[in-house]
Amino acid sequence: MRVFIRISRLVVLVSLVLCVVTGRAARAATPGAQAFEQGVQAFRAGNYQGALQSFLDARQAGLDTPGLRYDLGATYYRLGRYAEAEREFQALARDPRWAPLAHYNLGLTAQRMAREPQATEHFEQAHRTTTDPNLRALAATALERLARAAPRTSALVSLAGGYDSNVTLSQDAATVGASHQSDSFVETLAAVSRRLTESTAGSWVAHGGLVVRKYRDLDQFDLAGLRAGLSYETDSGRLQTSVGGYFDTVYIGGDRLERIAMVDAQARGRLDAGRELRGRYQLGRIAGGGGFEYLGGWQQRLSADALGSAFVRVGYQLELNNRRDLQQQADFFSASPTRHSLFATVALRELGGWQPEARGEYRVSRYNDPDRQNGLEVTRNDHRYGFALRASRPLSAPWRAFVDTSYYRDESNLDTYDYSRYQLMVGIEAVLGK
Repeated sequence: MRVFIRISRLVVLVSLVLCVVTGRAARAATPGAQAFEQGVQAFRAGNYQGALQSFLDARQAGLDTPGLRYDLGATYYRLGRYAEAEREFQALARDPRWAPLAHYNLGLTAQRMAREPQATEHFEQAHRTTTDPNLRALAATALERLARAAPRTSALVSLAGGYDSNVTLSQDAATVGASHQSDSFVETLAAVSRRLTESTAGSWVAHGGLVVRKYRDLDQFDLAGLRAGLSYETDSGRLQTSVGGYFDTVYIGGDRLERIAMVDAQARGRLDAGRELRGRYQLGRIAGGGGFEYLGGWQQRLSADALGSAFVRVGYQLELNNRRDLQQQADFFSASPTRHSLFATVALRELGGWQPEARGEYRVSRYNDPDRQNGLEVTRNDHRYGFALRASRPLSAPWRAFVDTSYYRDESNLDTYDYSRYQLMVGIEAVLGK
């Protein structure tokens, strides 16, 4: 069906409310046309649930037009179903004729979801690509408001409880070993960043963080992690960069596991239709604590990922290690793997007010030198796969509830290193700023 869109009227209203576009059949009634018109009337009457059902009926009847996608996005937005609104507008952004307006509405939606950085990106995209002076003015106003509202200091705090099926000395159980014991825990986290300077060229930003996990019974595995760092960040519109130095210290059961001095360089390039590419390089010098001197040495990580138009992110990471390794008389154990990881994350459909995100990962590890034990030499090779699911739901601002669950299994050619681990964590968190 040909749909005639009244763009000028739409642009005038879109800064205040998301409205529907109207259409009429070119000649005879087309399947879905009647349901579409019923949806328009219901939307105008403020019956957004009725409008949604009519628009979905129109789609099921075979109607598939940019106008219908826009109207679905606007209706989901009015119903507070922002993830579904986001998907409709993202699909609309693939149409060059609709892309500027779609990005503007994606900016509005991202603001509602407390994603200010993404909102900025979409408003910038709308401002760059539109030929309509009204829409360009609206996008410029939205960007100015976001810039004025951006906090100089921002923080994340969370408090959670959970269950761990296989308590380990660190998240990297493949290197330091697992206890093969389960326990419940409580965990608290705080992270803060503050812009120290600000200019059109870039900003210096200070960072700090603390995470504490305490187990109910296995207190010898209680975790504490500290971070302090400084980075220089730039944003030229299409390209964002960050180069920084960080100091991390990890304690297990009150004793230091390792201390890391790290250089971290990141870049993100914005593409059309909401797509983006990211790259990251990390170089760390590690000092192992008492009893863990074998972890000392160097570590490098190089990663790249891409975000597609359907909010699916895929990526690859290369990790190189050159550690001291563990020598015990005639026995030798390598702690220096070369790793290749493939991963993907996807934002799922909102369910009952919860916004879920899923992640899958596959990692191959080959250790640099063969292990020697009882006169036998074997080069260790591991294959690890894992799945994680996280869902969050807004509470009273700025708080939100979250559920985080994950399962990882590592299979090695040396049976002693086989392990699996399941974790479940439920808590609340808040993003603060001033």
